Amino acid sequence: MPISLTRRHFLATTAAAGLITGFPAIVRAQSKTIVTTLFGGAYEEHYRRIVLDPFAAAHGVEFVIKYGSADEWLNNAIVNRNDPEIDLPFLSLPVAMRAIRVPDLFLELTPNDVPNLADVHPIFRDVYENKAVGFNYVDYGILYREDMVEKPITSWADLWDPSLAGKILAPAASAGSMYEFVMIAAKLAGDGSDWTKGVEKLKELKPNIARWFNTSNEVDGLIQRKEAGVAAGFGGFRSHALIDGGVPGKFVIPSEGAPMGVLSYHVPANHPNRDLLLEFVNFALAPEQQAAFGNAMPTGVTNSKAVLDPAVASKIAPADQLLRIDWPSIQSQFTEITQRMQQEVISG
Repeated sequence: MPISLTRRHFLATTAAAGLITGFPAIVRAQSKTIVTTLFGGAYEEHYRRIVLDPFAAAHGVEFVIKYGSADEWLNNAIVNRNDPEIDLPFLSLPVAMRAIRVPDLFLELTPNDVPNLADVHPIFRDVYENKAVGFNYVDYGILYREDMVEKPITSWADLWDPSLAGKILAPAASAGSMYEFVMIAAKLAGDGSDWTKGVEKLKELKPNIARWFNTSNEVDGLIQRKEAGVAAGFGGFRSHALIDGGVPGKFVIPSEGAPMGVLSYHVPANHPNRDLLLEFVNFALAPEQQAAFGNAMPTGVTNSKAVLDPAVASKIAPADQLLRIDWPSIQSQFTEITQRMQQEVISG
Protein backbone atom coordinates (compact mmCIF):
# COMPACT_ATOMS: atom_id res chain seq x y z
CA MET A 1 0.00 0.00 0.00
CA PRO A 2 1.35 3.46 -0.82
CA ILE A 3 2.62 5.26 2.28
CA SER A 4 3.27 8.97 2.77
CA LEU A 5 6.03 10.14 5.01
CA THR A 6 3.78 12.64 6.73
CA ARG A 7 0.01 12.57 6.16
CA ARG A 8 0.19 8.81 6.56
CA HIS A 9 -3.39 8.09 7.56
CA PHE A 10 -4.95 10.31 4.91
CA LEU A 11 -2.88 9.00 2.04
CA ALA A 12 -3.17 5.39 3.10
CA THR A 13 -6.94 5.79 3.22
CA THR A 14 -7.18 7.44 -0.20
CA ALA A 15 -4.87 4.81 -1.66
CA ALA A 16 -7.14 2.10 -0.38
CA ALA A 17 -10.02 3.85 -2.05
CA GLY A 18 -8.13 3.92 -5.35
CA LEU A 19 -7.82 7.70 -5.40
CA ILE A 20 -4.02 7.97 -5.59
CA THR A 21 -4.11 6.53 -9.10
CA GLY A 22 -6.25 9.41 -10.31
CA PHE A 23 -4.49 12.15 -8.32
CA PRO A 24 -3.71 14.73 -11.05
CA ALA A 25 -0.08 15.75 -11.48
CA ILE A 26 -0.94 19.45 -11.29
CA VAL A 27 -2.62 18.95 -7.89
CA ARG A 28 0.39 17.02 -6.62
CA ALA A 29 2.65 19.81 -7.84
CA GLN A 30 0.65 22.42 -5.92
CA SER A 31 0.75 20.35 -2.73
CA LYS A 32 4.43 19.37 -3.17
CA THR A 33 3.57 15.69 -3.14
CA ILE A 34 5.95 13.37 -5.00
CA VAL A 35 4.77 9.93 -6.08
CA THR A 36 7.77 7.70 -6.58
CA THR A 37 8.52 3.99 -6.74
CA LEU A 38 10.54 1.79 -4.44
CA PHE A 39 11.46 -1.76 -3.55
CA GLY A 40 10.77 -2.88 0.00
CA GLY A 41 12.75 -4.48 2.79
CA ALA A 42 16.04 -3.12 4.09
CA TYR A 43 16.44 -1.04 0.95
CA GLU A 44 13.28 0.93 1.69
CA GLU A 45 14.18 1.33 5.35
CA HIS A 46 17.57 2.90 4.61
CA TYR A 47 16.34 4.90 1.62
CA ARG A 48 13.54 6.50 3.64
CA ARG A 49 15.80 7.37 6.56
CA ILE A 50 18.74 8.68 4.54
CA VAL A 51 17.15 10.18 1.43
CA LEU A 52 13.39 10.69 1.63
CA ASP A 53 12.96 11.83 5.22
CA PRO A 54 15.65 14.56 5.20
CA PHE A 55 14.44 15.98 1.89
CA ALA A 56 10.81 15.93 3.06
CA ALA A 57 11.73 17.78 6.25
CA ALA A 58 13.83 20.40 4.47
CA HIS A 59 11.42 21.12 1.62
CA GLY A 60 7.96 20.40 3.02
CA VAL A 61 7.51 17.55 0.56
CA GLU A 62 5.26 14.54 1.01
CA PHE A 63 6.31 11.25 -0.60
CA VAL A 64 3.84 8.61 -1.74
CA ILE A 65 5.36 5.25 -2.57
CA LYS A 66 4.05 2.94 -5.31
CA TYR A 67 5.21 -0.64 -5.02
CA GLY A 68 5.32 -3.25 -7.76
CA SER A 69 7.79 -3.96 -10.55
CA ALA A 70 9.91 -1.80 -12.84
CA ASP A 71 7.93 -3.08 -15.85
CA GLU A 72 4.68 -1.86 -14.28
CA TRP A 73 6.18 1.54 -13.49
CA LEU A 74 7.51 2.05 -17.01
CA ASN A 75 4.19 1.04 -18.58
CA ASN A 76 2.46 3.49 -16.26
CA ALA A 77 4.82 6.27 -17.37
CA ILE A 78 4.10 5.54 -21.04
CA VAL A 79 0.32 5.37 -20.64
CA ASN A 80 0.19 8.56 -18.53
CA ARG A 81 2.94 10.47 -20.29
CA ASN A 82 0.81 13.60 -20.78
CA ASP A 83 -0.23 13.72 -17.13
CA PRO A 84 2.29 11.60 -15.21
CA GLU A 85 0.80 9.58 -12.39
CA ILE A 86 4.24 8.57 -11.13
CA ASP A 87 6.31 11.70 -10.61
CA LEU A 88 9.68 9.98 -10.35
CA PRO A 89 10.07 6.38 -11.54
CA PHE A 90 12.98 4.55 -9.94
CA LEU A 91 13.84 1.83 -12.47
CA SER A 92 16.19 -1.14 -12.60
CA LEU A 93 18.15 -2.65 -15.43
CA PRO A 94 17.23 -3.84 -18.00
CA VAL A 95 13.84 -2.05 -17.86
CA ALA A 96 15.65 1.29 -17.79
CA MET A 97 17.13 0.44 -21.19
CA ARG A 98 13.63 0.21 -22.63
CA ALA A 99 12.66 3.45 -20.91
CA ILE A 100 15.34 5.57 -22.58
CA ARG A 101 14.27 4.29 -26.01
CA VAL A 102 10.78 5.80 -25.73
CA PRO A 103 11.00 9.17 -27.54
CA ASP A 104 10.44 12.28 -25.40
CA LEU A 105 9.29 10.30 -22.37
CA PHE A 106 12.03 11.38 -19.96
CA LEU A 107 14.19 14.48 -19.63
CA GLU A 108 17.83 14.58 -20.60
CA LEU A 109 19.68 15.27 -17.37
CA THR A 110 22.60 17.71 -17.35
CA PRO A 111 24.84 19.22 -14.66
CA ASN A 112 23.13 22.55 -15.29
CA ASP A 113 19.90 21.06 -13.94
CA VAL A 114 21.45 18.56 -11.51
CA PRO A 115 24.83 19.92 -10.36
CA ASN A 116 25.89 16.72 -8.60
CA LEU A 117 25.83 14.95 -11.96
CA ALA A 118 29.26 16.45 -12.56
CA ASP A 119 30.65 14.07 -9.93
CA VAL A 120 28.72 10.96 -10.97
CA HIS A 121 30.97 8.37 -12.60
CA PRO A 122 30.34 8.42 -16.39
CA ILE A 123 29.21 4.78 -16.55
CA PHE A 124 26.13 5.66 -14.48
CA ARG A 125 25.15 8.40 -16.91
CA ASP A 126 26.22 7.36 -20.38
CA VAL A 127 24.72 3.87 -20.10
CA TYR A 128 21.40 5.78 -20.05
CA GLU A 129 22.51 8.21 -22.76
CA ASN A 130 21.96 10.95 -20.13
CA LYS A 131 18.20 10.29 -20.01
CA ALA A 132 18.53 8.92 -16.47
CA VAL A 133 21.13 8.63 -13.74
CA GLY A 134 22.03 5.78 -11.43
CA PHE A 135 21.63 6.13 -7.66
CA ASN A 136 23.39 3.01 -6.34
CA TYR A 137 24.64 -0.31 -7.69
CA VAL A 138 25.35 -3.93 -6.95
CA ASP A 139 28.26 -5.75 -8.59
CA TYR A 140 27.45 -9.20 -10.01
CA GLY A 141 30.50 -11.44 -9.74
CA ILE A 142 31.23 -15.04 -8.81
CA LEU A 143 30.90 -16.54 -5.34
CA TYR A 144 32.46 -19.94 -4.74
CA ARG A 145 32.97 -22.27 -1.81
CA GLU A 146 36.67 -22.91 -1.43
CA ASP A 147 35.95 -26.32 0.10
CA MET A 148 34.06 -27.43 -3.05
CA VAL A 149 36.16 -25.93 -5.83
CA GLU A 150 39.52 -27.43 -6.79
CA LYS A 151 40.99 -24.44 -8.64
CA PRO A 152 40.67 -20.73 -7.81
CA ILE A 153 38.16 -18.96 -10.05
CA THR A 154 39.42 -15.70 -11.53
CA SER A 155 37.42 -15.20 -14.74
CA TRP A 156 34.06 -15.90 -16.31
CA ALA A 157 35.78 -18.34 -18.65
CA ASP A 158 36.72 -20.52 -15.67
CA LEU A 159 33.07 -21.52 -15.25
CA TRP A 160 33.39 -23.86 -18.23
CA ASP A 161 36.07 -25.92 -16.48
CA PRO A 162 34.97 -29.60 -16.35
CA SER A 163 35.97 -29.80 -12.68
CA LEU A 164 32.89 -27.69 -11.90
CA ALA A 165 30.42 -30.25 -13.26
CA GLY A 166 27.10 -30.00 -11.42
CA LYS A 167 28.32 -27.29 -9.05
CA ILE A 168 27.22 -23.98 -10.59
CA LEU A 169 24.17 -21.83 -9.90
CA ALA A 170 23.47 -19.43 -12.79
CA PRO A 171 20.90 -16.64 -13.20
CA ALA A 172 17.55 -17.33 -14.86
CA ALA A 173 15.41 -14.58 -16.40
CA SER A 174 14.03 -13.14 -13.17
CA ALA A 175 17.33 -13.22 -11.27
CA GLY A 176 18.53 -9.80 -12.39
CA SER A 177 21.67 -10.68 -14.35
CA MET A 178 20.68 -13.21 -17.01
CA TYR A 179 20.97 -10.84 -19.97
CA GLU A 180 24.41 -9.77 -18.78
CA PHE A 181 25.39 -13.44 -18.42
CA VAL A 182 24.32 -14.07 -22.02
CA MET A 183 26.42 -11.17 -23.27
CA ILE A 184 29.44 -12.25 -21.22
CA ALA A 185 29.14 -15.68 -22.84
CA ALA A 186 28.87 -13.99 -26.25
CA LYS A 187 32.13 -12.16 -25.60
CA LEU A 188 33.81 -15.41 -24.61
CA ALA A 189 32.49 -16.90 -27.84
CA GLY A 190 34.19 -14.15 -29.83
CA ASP A 191 31.48 -11.54 -30.44
CA GLY A 192 30.29 -9.48 -27.47
CA SER A 193 27.50 -7.85 -29.49
CA ASP A 194 25.86 -11.05 -30.81
CA TRP A 195 23.59 -12.46 -28.13
CA THR A 196 22.89 -15.61 -30.18
CA LYS A 197 26.52 -16.63 -29.72
CA GLY A 198 26.02 -16.19 -26.00
CA VAL A 199 23.07 -18.58 -25.99
CA GLU A 200 25.09 -21.16 -27.90
CA LYS A 201 28.04 -20.75 -25.53
CA LEU A 202 25.80 -21.24 -22.50
CA LYS A 203 24.56 -24.52 -23.96
CA GLU A 204 28.13 -25.74 -23.50
CA LEU A 205 27.94 -24.79 -19.82
CA LYS A 206 24.93 -27.02 -19.08
CA PRO A 207 26.96 -29.98 -17.69
CA ASN A 208 28.32 -27.66 -15.00
CA ILE A 209 24.94 -26.26 -13.97
CA ALA A 210 23.34 -27.43 -10.73
CA ARG A 211 20.40 -25.03 -11.06
CA TRP A 212 19.30 -21.83 -12.76
CA PHE A 213 18.24 -19.58 -9.89
CA ASN A 214 15.46 -17.00 -9.87
CA THR A 215 16.06 -15.31 -6.52
CA SER A 216 19.01 -14.57 -4.28
CA ASN A 217 17.30 -16.45 -1.46
CA GLU A 218 17.60 -19.66 -3.47
CA VAL A 219 21.34 -19.15 -3.76
CA ASP A 220 21.79 -18.48 -0.05
CA GLY A 221 20.27 -21.80 0.95
CA LEU A 222 21.89 -23.93 -1.74
CA ILE A 223 25.35 -22.55 -1.04
CA GLN A 224 24.96 -22.89 2.73
CA ARG A 225 23.81 -26.51 2.40
CA LYS A 226 26.65 -27.32 -0.03
CA GLU A 227 24.14 -28.32 -2.71
CA ALA A 228 26.12 -26.05 -5.04
CA GLY A 229 29.64 -24.70 -4.88
CA VAL A 230 29.53 -21.71 -7.23
CA ALA A 231 27.08 -18.84 -7.77
CA ALA A 232 27.65 -16.97 -11.03
CA GLY A 233 26.19 -13.51 -11.60
CA PHE A 234 25.51 -13.16 -7.88
CA GLY A 235 25.53 -9.91 -5.94
CA GLY A 236 28.63 -8.92 -4.02
CA PHE A 237 26.89 -7.70 -0.87
CA ARG A 238 24.86 -10.93 -0.62
CA SER A 239 28.03 -12.96 -1.16
CA HIS A 240 29.91 -11.17 1.58
CA ALA A 241 26.96 -11.62 3.94
CA LEU A 242 27.23 -15.39 3.41
CA ILE A 243 30.98 -15.34 3.92
CA ASP A 244 30.66 -13.22 7.06
CA GLY A 245 28.05 -15.70 8.26
CA GLY A 246 30.49 -18.59 8.11
CA VAL A 247 30.45 -19.92 4.54
CA PRO A 248 34.07 -20.75 3.58
CA GLY A 249 33.82 -18.83 0.36
CA LYS A 250 35.38 -16.19 -1.81
CA PHE A 251 33.71 -13.51 -3.92
CA VAL A 252 35.51 -12.70 -7.14
CA ILE A 253 35.29 -9.78 -9.53
CA PRO A 254 36.22 -11.64 -12.72
CA SER A 255 39.13 -10.36 -14.78
CA GLU A 256 36.72 -9.41 -17.59
CA GLY A 257 34.72 -7.20 -15.21
CA ALA A 258 31.48 -7.44 -13.24
CA PRO A 259 28.02 -6.52 -14.54
CA MET A 260 26.10 -4.04 -12.42
CA GLY A 261 22.61 -3.93 -11.07
CA VAL A 262 21.60 -0.26 -10.89
CA LEU A 263 18.54 1.69 -9.75
CA SER A 264 18.09 4.91 -11.72
CA TYR A 265 16.05 8.10 -11.62
CA HIS A 266 13.90 9.02 -14.65
CA VAL A 267 12.27 12.47 -14.71
CA PRO A 268 9.12 12.68 -16.92
CA ALA A 269 9.55 15.21 -19.72
CA ASN A 270 5.98 16.50 -19.35
CA HIS A 271 6.00 16.92 -15.61
CA PRO A 272 4.63 20.28 -14.33
CA ASN A 273 6.89 20.26 -11.28
CA ARG A 274 10.16 19.16 -12.82
CA ASP A 275 12.25 21.68 -10.86
CA LEU A 276 11.31 20.01 -7.57
CA LEU A 277 12.08 16.58 -9.00
CA LEU A 278 15.46 17.72 -10.28
CA GLU A 279 16.22 19.24 -6.89
CA PHE A 280 15.41 15.93 -5.23
CA VAL A 281 17.61 13.95 -7.64
CA ASN A 282 20.44 16.37 -6.95
CA PHE A 283 19.94 15.86 -3.20
CA ALA A 284 19.97 12.07 -3.54
CA LEU A 285 23.22 12.24 -5.52
CA ALA A 286 25.01 14.44 -2.98
CA PRO A 287 28.14 12.84 -1.49
CA GLU A 288 26.67 12.88 2.03
CA GLN A 289 23.51 10.95 1.12
CA GLN A 290 25.44 8.65 -1.16
CA ALA A 291 28.03 7.72 1.46
CA ALA A 292 25.43 7.21 4.18
CA PHE A 293 23.31 4.97 1.97
CA GLY A 294 26.25 2.98 0.62
CA ASN A 295 27.51 2.29 4.13
CA ALA A 296 24.06 1.32 5.39
CA MET A 297 23.08 -1.22 2.73
CA PRO A 298 26.03 -1.82 1.91
CA THR A 299 26.28 -1.29 -1.86
CA GLY A 300 28.20 0.81 -4.32
CA VAL A 301 27.11 4.38 -5.00
CA THR A 302 27.47 6.51 -8.10
CA ASN A 303 28.94 9.82 -6.89
CA SER A 304 32.72 9.55 -7.21
CA LYS A 305 33.18 11.97 -4.28
CA ALA A 306 31.23 9.79 -1.83
CA VAL A 307 33.67 8.18 0.60
CA LEU A 308 32.58 4.80 1.94
CA ASP A 309 33.91 3.18 5.08
CA PRO A 310 37.03 1.17 4.17
CA ALA A 311 35.41 -2.08 5.37
CA VAL A 312 32.49 -1.47 2.99
CA ALA A 313 34.51 -0.17 0.06
CA SER A 314 36.78 -3.22 0.15
CA LYS A 315 33.79 -5.46 -0.62
CA ILE A 316 32.45 -3.50 -3.59
CA ALA A 317 33.81 -3.45 -7.14
CA PRO A 318 34.86 0.11 -8.01
CA ALA A 319 33.14 1.68 -10.99
CA ASP A 320 36.19 1.15 -13.20
CA GLN A 321 35.88 -2.63 -12.75
CA LEU A 322 32.24 -2.76 -13.83
CA LEU A 323 31.47 -4.39 -17.15
CA ARG A 324 29.85 -2.36 -19.89
CA ILE A 325 27.11 -4.28 -21.69
CA ASP A 326 26.14 -3.39 -25.27
CA TRP A 327 22.53 -2.76 -24.30
CA PRO A 328 21.46 -1.10 -27.58
CA SER A 329 22.31 -4.30 -29.46
CA ILE A 330 19.88 -6.40 -27.38
CA GLN A 331 17.30 -3.98 -25.95
CA SER A 332 14.66 -4.76 -28.58
CA GLN A 333 15.25 -8.52 -28.31
CA PHE A 334 14.80 -9.17 -24.60
CA THR A 335 11.73 -11.34 -25.22
CA GLU A 336 13.47 -13.48 -27.82
CA ILE A 337 16.55 -13.88 -25.62
CA THR A 338 14.40 -14.97 -22.70
CA GLN A 339 12.48 -17.46 -24.84
CA ARG A 340 15.59 -19.03 -26.33
CA MET A 341 17.32 -19.23 -22.98
CA GLN A 342 14.28 -20.88 -21.42
CA GLN A 343 13.69 -23.35 -24.26
CA GLU A 344 17.24 -24.19 -25.32
CA VAL A 345 19.40 -23.71 -22.23
CA ILE A 346 17.45 -23.63 -18.97
CA SER A 347 14.80 -26.22 -19.81
CA GLY A 348 16.40 -27.81 -22.86
